Amino acid sequence: MSHRHAVARLRVIPLPFVLVIALLCAAVVLAGGYWWLGEPDPPAPPSAEASDALPTTAWSRAKPDAVAGGGTLRVAVGAMPANFNPVQANGADDSTTQLLGPTTGSPVRVTADGGWTVDTDYARSVDVVDKKPLKVRVRLNPDAVWQDGTPIATKDMTAFRRAMSGNVRGLEVASTDGFGDIDSVERNGRFEYTVTFDTPRSDWPLYIYPRLPADVSTRPKAFNRGFRTKAVPSNGPFVVTSVDAKTGTITEKRNPRWWGRKPKLERVVWRIAAPDVQAEAFAADELDAVSVDRSTYDEAADSGTVHRAGGSQWSHLTLNGGRGPLRDSNVRRAVAAAIDREELAAGAGQAVGAPGRTAGSLLLVPGQSGYRDVASRAITPGPDEARALLKKAGYRQQDGKATRDGKALTLTLPVPSNTPSSDARVKAIVDDLDEVGITVTTPTVKASRFFPDTVVPLDFDLVTFTWPASPFPVEAAERRFRPVDSPQNYTGVAAKKLNAHWADASAELDDDRRAVLIHDLDTQLLRQAVVVPLTVLPEVVVVKDGLVNYGAATFEQPDYTTVGFSAKR
Repeated sequence: MSHRHAVARLRVIPLPFVLVIALLCAAVVLAGGYWWLGEPDPPAPPSAEASDALPTTAWSRAKPDAVAGGGTLRVAVGAMPANFNPVQANGADDSTTQLLGPTTGSPVRVTADGGWTVDTDYARSVDVVDKKPLKVRVRLNPDAVWQDGTPIATKDMTAFRRAMSGNVRGLEVASTDGFGDIDSVERNGRFEYTVTFDTPRSDWPLYIYPRLPADVSTRPKAFNRGFRTKAVPSNGPFVVTSVDAKTGTITEKRNPRWWGRKPKLERVVWRIAAPDVQAEAFAADELDAVSVDRSTYDEAADSGTVHRAGGSQWSHLTLNGGRGPLRDSNVRRAVAAAIDREELAAGAGQAVGAPGRTAGSLLLVPGQSGYRDVASRAITPGPDEARALLKKAGYRQQDGKATRDGKALTLTLPVPSNTPSSDARVKAIVDDLDEVGITVTTPTVKASRFFPDTVVPLDFDLVTFTWPASPFPVEAAERRFRPVDSPQNYTGVAAKKLNAHWADASAELDDDRRAVLIHDLDTQLLRQAVVVPLTVLPEVVVVKDGLVNYGAATFEQPDYTTVGFSAKR
């Protein structure tokens, strides 16, 4: 389609699966050949990583006085949210998070390496004042206000905690995780409180600040249905001023009550469009920035400046260890050994002009503090290794097929329709497994039904998609491995002997000691051989020349007070 038609197509709201893929993008790992069973090494510092590694943040940085005042940033997301309340059951999706980024803030700002620092626009200080039990004291910035000018205060935190722990009847919350572990919120004044946790958890920074004002947290009707067509109250430098579902346009303007540094931009305008339409619109100069993948890179790359970061999304092959031949750990290890992860990584990187990078951890990604490539030591790759493991499992090679009791080893990897990135990965995996005698059938499943009908009910032997990495990795990854009936555990198994490892890693509040525990947990999880790490998908964003402080990042989010266009443009 020609560029002149891009504007019209921008008004088309895409299928829900675009949103599903965004949600489930990048981050699980491992399984493989011979297992390294020694004591874990201490995690390597970031400087020890390969010299060709992509940066964790990639954008043109400029000091505020080098950014021109005024202007509009035109960007896009894949879907219109069903609810603009990000903690309501229907609003907890990636589109909501992106759209509300310029309007949202908290005392915790995630740094480039996945750590965090206190954002003084929102809090004077955040301190752990006791570890047994875990107590965190928060001193709010008294200048901070909600969109209507009401101060953000202790009462908002007490009401929000009560709502998110499931104690307000009728509220349809997305999850009670974390808030349910809070024993109390003690008021120390109008702008100071202490949060006490029943159970110590390393992701506590996620649960110490109110996302909503008290009058929303306490009213089920407002919480559940009040933000279907309008945004929740802003506490950031911008406010949502209009939501036009007909044209798929969301407009945000400077927050007149913002107490911090004045934003450089006057407006941020979001358009709703599928990825291919976003790339076309960028090439037609109708967007200022666009996130691209292998299917849209060529369309957009020649029309601006390409920023490439290491990425928080990573692909994997999950093996259903609860049924069929894959109940045998040797068969699972053979699958892991057969796959050429380096080739997959090279292909994924080459498609977007980036170096390839294999995923090396179940919990962390390259560039993240404490990251260690455990998988490269745990998996012995190659067809010979895979055949040896199959032989150990009782299979013999006959006419190029692995057979046992006269039956060929055949596995199923359902594939969602119209997903080019997944299709390329599946083809490579099928070819690798065929080389060692494992036949894989790949029935196509309607994209919108892929997860509810296939992945969630574990109706597969093998499945590949992507998981997102997290700045707070232990708790995020744990739900993917235990318990066996966890909504995110697609492995069909859960090792009870690892329960203590998960608990220890979650409870450790010292960053360095937790990194060692994570490394040990990675090693232990590899022995389960139910997830094969494949490749970290580079984050690639193409921006118009002159756009600064906005681009590609693994974890760091833009400071929307400094995003804008270079004064020298």
